Amino acid sequence: MSTGVVRVGLLGLGTVGGGVIKTIRSQQEKLASRLGKRIEIVKALVRDSEKERAVYLDRSVLTTDFEDVLKSDVDIIVEVMGGVEPTYDYVRALIEKGCHVVTANKELLAKRGTELVDLANRHQVHLAYEASVAGGIPILGVLRQFLRTNDISGVRGILNGTTNFILTKMEQEQLSYQEVLKQAQELGYAEADPRSDVEGFDAMYKLYILAQLVYGESLPLAEVNRKGIADLTAGQIRIASELGYRIKLIAQAEQTGEGIRLSVEPTMLPLSHPLAQIQDAFNAVQLSGNIVGDLLFTGRGAGELPTASAVVEDLAYLLTQPFTPHPAWREREGGAETTQETEAKSFCYVEGTGPAATPDRVLHFLRLAGVEVHKLKVQFDLGGVLRAGLITTGLTDEHSDLLRSDFGLQVRCFPLLGSSAE
Repeated sequence: MSTGVVRVGLLGLGTVGGGVIKTIRSQQEKLASRLGKRIEIVKALVRDSEKERAVYLDRSVLTTDFEDVLKSDVDIIVEVMGGVEPTYDYVRALIEKGCHVVTANKELLAKRGTELVDLANRHQVHLAYEASVAGGIPILGVLRQFLRTNDISGVRGILNGTTNFILTKMEQEQLSYQEVLKQAQELGYAEADPRSDVEGFDAMYKLYILAQLVYGESLPLAEVNRKGIADLTAGQIRIASELGYRIKLIAQAEQTGEGIRLSVEPTMLPLSHPLAQIQDAFNAVQLSGNIVGDLLFTGRGAGELPTASAVVEDLAYLLTQPFTPHPAWREREGGAETTQETEAKSFCYVEGTGPAATPDRVLHFLRLAGVEVHKLKVQFDLGGVLRAGLITTGLTDEHSDLLRSDFGLQVRCFPLLGSSAE
């Protein structure tokens, strides 16, 4: 690196890229004191060099041609352009050139991370990605510290701020999913195409990275149990609340005797559960260690400055640390199956108008089927629509199918977290 100067290149200059520049400029003196060098942005790859931006960079720094970045004398690349293609090719070429890389790109890491980690090790460069998982929450650094002494049996959390905002507003304002999604898009929390967030892909990518760090391996993305929130209704959320629960999109990694299990799905939590208290666009990660016990970390998981903070912290960290090989990433097919555990509690929401759709008949059927009902909340609309929420033990997919076919009910069941304390 140049004496007294760290030369940084940016791939992408959107919201997060702009935040990185603002953070470096506002903290320049502190960073220079800490690092003994000043950080200088020398090249930035953008789609449109004529576009008006919230941060100023000299036109000579901007380029629309990746070859300009590759030929420049950058020491470190900050990748915040997102996506997999052509991003993977760009990052690969820069690693092969000998550049350290800081990235906030969880999709890239989840889909091509095994290759990039191996490539970075072979070329003896840092690949840092704290900002890829939970924005401003330094969860990856914390995990690296704990893994020196603790065995982590489980990691779970709210890893997507957009979905948490939507679920919070649906409950607090008793609005439909579509109404709140529109609000989230107007506020900039949700993209025009919100599928990555609301269908659970974003949280799944982050969970994949957490599993690699905690367990030294992950499952192929196709084997992760993933369900989104787009089909949740205000009625389901309301009855859950009346029963003393709250629905959150929970990402969870567990180590079992059969292997690791990864899931992202709407989950019922008792209102007293720490993750049930996380509202609006905040993220949270809960760790279970064999020595330290349960720990909860929370903060803003997305946005310009929280993500930029993690990027710049990564940048500063790698400038003060010698290169050490990164533990290899591995994928192992055939993890623990996500079969229903008949002894586990679940929340079952049923809705229907058929003549057989009465609480007495439903309860009689479940009793004969050996399903234990712990709590029941029933609502009837003026149109004769039955809506009921049940906390059950022993309810299987077969029972749900019979409720649909024999009783004409719509059925949606949710896992229940924290039921051991019930």
